[in-house]
Amino acid sequence: MTLFKYLKRVARIFALAVSAISIVVTITTGARAATDAKLVCKAPKTTAAIDLNTLGINLSAAVPIGTIVYEGAMTVDVRCGIYFLQYEEGLTAEVYFKRMANAEGSLGYGLTMYLGYGGEYSNEAGSIATGQIIKTYAGIPTGGILNDWTDFTLTVPFRIVKTSSSLTPVSRSQLSLFRVGSQVEKIDENYVATNLRTYVTVKDETCSVAGNANQEVPLGSYTASKSSGFGSEIGQTSSAVPFAVQLNCEALLSGTFDVMMQFNGDTVSGLSDSGVVALNSASTASGVGVQILNGDRQPIALATPFAVASYPLSNALVTVPLYARYYQTASTVTPGTANAVATYTLSYQ
Repeated sequence: MTLFKYLKRVARIFALAVSAISIVVTITTGARAATDAKLVCKAPKTTAAIDLNTLGINLSAAVPIGTIVYEGAMTVDVRCGIYFLQYEEGLTAEVYFKRMANAEGSLGYGLTMYLGYGGEYSNEAGSIATGQIIKTYAGIPTGGILNDWTDFTLTVPFRIVKTSSSLTPVSRSQLSLFRVGSQVEKIDENYVATNLRTYVTVKDETCSVAGNANQEVPLGSYTASKSSGFGSEIGQTSSAVPFAVQLNCEALLSGTFDVMMQFNGDTVSGLSDSGVVALNSASTASGVGVQILNGDRQPIALATPFAVASYPLSNALVTVPLYARYYQTASTVTPGTANAVATYTLSYQ
């Protein structure tokens, strides 16, 4: 082999080696996502994630514990950059949503906020990766590439829940809800709820009876027949007489819950679920009771709440249609006066 051919062969081998080294260098200098990368994050506009005054929440003492009085989402503006002293070509960092622990009732008025970022609603501390990747650096006002912020938004679902019977506001005006920053904290931004002292309007009551709360329902006079119909056997009834209870309700209360009514009275043995009230002691008839029916003429079980309206209401006036009739409770009916007394109460679930 001539010297020229030998040198040419060596040159080709050297060129291949350089090419291989070049490939290795390209791979090892790629982007590096580091869990220890620190972010500097701030709010470019405001740290107020939500102004509670804008929600228009109305409460009364009767709103049931556990009611979601408001559900929505807050969107915040965020500006982040990797801490400039960690400068490294290709370095990236992920943004974390850091929910802060807030005790039940921390919003005042017996209310608690639960944040749902990441899918699970909670008022406990937690750190959740957002998927937002930061590649720019920040920290030096005149730093060029070291002052290159990344702007983005985060949307945080939330629920405000009635968790106690209190209707007293808290003394502070704002509450820290969450922070935004890196997994390893450098400078996080803290986002808050504002106007805690004034955002709820407290109503005196939920529902009250419109007009006279005491009603008399005349059921009429009947002749008992032993051969057929009323008077012939247990379970026979007279004609049903309609009546109604009207309620005035505070239509603007927040949340979703039911207005419940319950009838109580002296029961006839075995007929409580059939809504049969025993005659009072002043009655001279026997073998009958008074049965209460709903608007569909189905028996209303005594001492058992049933729904008559549901919040949110479309109308403040709620009419509860009802019926009453005599119900034969014994094989023989003795003629006479037949009166019964039933009381009703309202509750909220």
